[in-house]
Amino acid sequence: MQITYSLVFFWIFCSLAGSARASDNQYRVEIQKVDEFHQALLQVMQSANATEREKLLSPRVKTLYDVSSISRISVGRAWRSLTEGQKDDFVELLTELIVATYSDRFRDFDEQYFELLGTEPINKGVIIKTAINKRNEQLATLNYYFRGDQVFNVVANGISDLSLRRAEYGSIIKEQGYDQLVNQIKNKTSEIKASD
Repeated sequence: MQITYSLVFFWIFCSLAGSARASDNQYRVEIQKVDEFHQALLQVMQSANATEREKLLSPRVKTLYDVSSISRISVGRAWRSLTEGQKDDFVELLTELIVATYSDRFRDFDEQYFELLGTEPINKGVIIKTAINKRNEQLATLNYYFRGDQVFNVVANGISDLSLRRAEYGSIIKEQGYDQLVNQIKNKTSEIKASD
């Protein structure tokens, strides 16, 4: 009887492992995009020059992230009242902030490495689950939410970047107006770059 249970357990384990591999293979394009972004971050961490870091990051951020959707969701209902020119300017502004933030947060290399934890299908997309580690210790989990072929949200250690951004931007627009939001984003980007 013990042998039978062991065989059943082994069969279930193998089936689950095979299913996980099949799922990962199904989303190989998304996994590759995240992997390429992580490789760029590792390069960035080994560069002491802020301009060089941003030059490396900018094309990767534009390829991986759907900054247009992130902008629209973050601004909320006020997005509909903006002109096309204002929308384009905001997307460019937010892209610059995202690049500067990554450049600032990933500036020191100390044997960090990224790990693929798995994938999870969601409505019209998939979550690519990863972690950043150092010397076999997990520093943070980073889950990339894809819709189509680009990321619209990152959840780090269970905290949604898009939710935080939407709450913050919505509050500023409601209390101070859209123009003040733009000014605050510009100031924040400048502060990050000046701190290098």
